[in-house]
Amino acid sequence: MSGGFLSSRRSRLTALLLAISLGGTVVVLSAAGDTMSYYVTPEEFSQQLDTSGNRWRVGGRVIEGTVVEDGGRPVQFAIEGDRGERMNISYPAGPTPSLFGPKAFVIVEGEAEGAGTLRASSVIIKHEDEFLRETPAAAGIRP
Repeated sequence: MSGGFLSSRRSRLTALLLAISLGGTVVVLSAAGDTMSYYVTPEEFSQQLDTSGNRWRVGGRVIEGTVVEDGGRPVQFAIEGDRGERMNISYPAGPTPSLFGPKAFVIVEGEAEGAGTLRASSVIIKHEDEFLRETPAAAGIRP
């Protein structure tokens, strides 16, 4: 019997199953590549030298008092990152999530229109693991 790795039936079957598994993994990862996208913060966006015309996903909190509505639908607003960097968002068309509002964490996807400005084609709410809770005193409620 010549002694190569693939000389036994069990070794050939193992090699075949390994190749099929690797091939399946490659197919799944390449198919999911578009849906497995990340977002940058307003701070990271502002650090880019040339943003105009590129597609971006940016996440931040909607800043209270910045939402401009047209027919009851938000068309402009600003978001803020964790370190205070602000970014202006225009959203001329498309549905708005029902939980959209001040302090909501949103991820906007769209085309950059220059430094600190994005024309969004979609807005989604990022559900957070922790909920912010206002104390009764902070909300103006007396015990």
